[in-house]
Amino acid sequence: MRPACAIVYIIDDDDIALWMFEEFLHGIGAQIKTFSSAQTFLDAYRAGPHECLVCDLKMPEIGGLEVQRLLLEKGSRLPIILVSGYPEVHSAVEAIKKGAFDFLEKPVDGALLVEKVQSALTRSRQLHAEEMIVAARQARFSSLTPKERQIADLVIAGKSSPKIAEDLEISVRTVENHRARLMEKLHVTSTVELVRLFL
Repeated sequence: MRPACAIVYIIDDDDIALWMFEEFLHGIGAQIKTFSSAQTFLDAYRAGPHECLVCDLKMPEIGGLEVQRLLLEKGSRLPIILVSGYPEVHSAVEAIKKGAFDFLEKPVDGALLVEKVQSALTRSRQLHAEEMIVAARQARFSSLTPKERQIADLVIAGKSSPKIAEDLEISVRTVENHRARLMEKLHVTSTVELVRLFL
């Protein structure tokens, strides 16, 4: 069972398909939100930490590939499972190349849809965790003063405190003070940890 915070968005202009997908997925413990048009979804969508999208490829006005493109333009990493009633190899390949999570043909097998959606939700959580790590790292980096960042770069380059002091024409004690402060700000306790943080 997935946590209640998981959300599965479904877009299909066919009401029967919407109902069927919702029936297939009602037991996975996620909130199901259905949309009969892509524009309605795009207007309502707000990125979350645990979500995926099941989207029909061929729809009036905005189809699945266009939805994918619009989301990518906004920087969204929402896992998308595209579905189609037509065996379109070219469209499937194009979608996957552009980052779609998966591609299914209609009529969709219920067990397979559940499996793909659960995998997409797992991927969504992984992506969110990665984003949180990057954001935390950037926040730590932004807390460094220009001098601290300069010294961090020199430490990473393998230079000793006396050599850094010589290069920057400051005292070794000043370098050590800056090093201590930047290590504290970055939550690292050794040069090795500092180097790994900047990789």
